[in-house]
Amino acid sequence: MTGPLTDQKSLFLRTASFYLFMVKRGDWLVDVPDSNNRIDYFTNTFKYIAIFSLIESLSEEKFIDFYQFIVSKKYGIQFPISDKIKLDEVYRKYKEKFGSIKRCISFFKTLPPDRQHDLVSRLEIRGTEASIENLAKYLYELRSKFVHEAELVLHMSYGTTVSCKKKKLVICRLSIKDTMYFFEEGLIEHFRNCRT
Repeated sequence: MTGPLTDQKSLFLRTASFYLFMVKRGDWLVDVPDSNNRIDYFTNTFKYIAIFSLIESLSEEKFIDFYQFIVSKKYGIQFPISDKIKLDEVYRKYKEKFGSIKRCISFFKTLPPDRQHDLVSRLEIRGTEASIENLAKYLYELRSKFVHEAELVLHMSYGTTVSCKKKKLVICRLSIKDTMYFFEEGLIEHFRNCRT
């Protein structure tokens, strides 16, 4: 038996089992003499990256790279792209359609409004509006900093962390445990919405 409902059940079971083994019950262990075998900021970083990978995997949007986007007749890109300003505009349209941040925003917006408010209240970036969009962008940037620059996710500690991002003060009260709870709720909401 196949079909949309069966596909959604399979995706739910796959996502839930990956989450269980990679995040909920998974730890990054270090086999180095005279060191702790579990280092919180290592294991929290990998759990965090796994959560964002799972969020991205739930999107029904099929990824295409920028080259495929600009040469596809479907998106109506006019050639030649004569200057940097036009190229920036085309790239912005591409990111709006296929950017991973869009997937993260959509995922967190499935949470009930009171839970969205609770999530947003755990992160303050001075001079930036408190919104699901800005929170998702910030969280996605943490993911990208690790993936592209090997910068560990240190903000997911068990207390409040204070740091600077582009000269703006960032106060984070979001632990990895909190992130896991929000992911679990979002996962249930995502699949509840798929049924309707």
